[in-house]
Amino acid sequence: MAFKGMNPEEGREVAQGVNEAGQQILELMITANNAVNSVEWIGPDYDAFREDWNSFFGGAVAELVNGLQTKSTELTQHAEEQDSTSNQG
Repeated sequence: MAFKGMNPEEGREVAQGVNEAGQQILELMITANNAVNSVEWIGPDYDAFREDWNSFFGGAVAELVNGLQTKSTELTQHAEEQDSTSNQG
């Protein structure tokens, strides 16, 4: 019979890697955000740029990090379910 399912430990390791990647992205983006908000630039161009940046940082970046955390949680849940299923048989 062919193997079906996942190796739960591998699933957990991948989930941890995905979560860590999200945290690394967040840390890098916080550094970039601090740089953008500390630049000496006054005027409407900077105001427009900063508004666009803040929208990007709070939108697309936040969605990416949240998405990675969600996928990490889902993968961990699948590993737990695999453990439960494997222990029943």
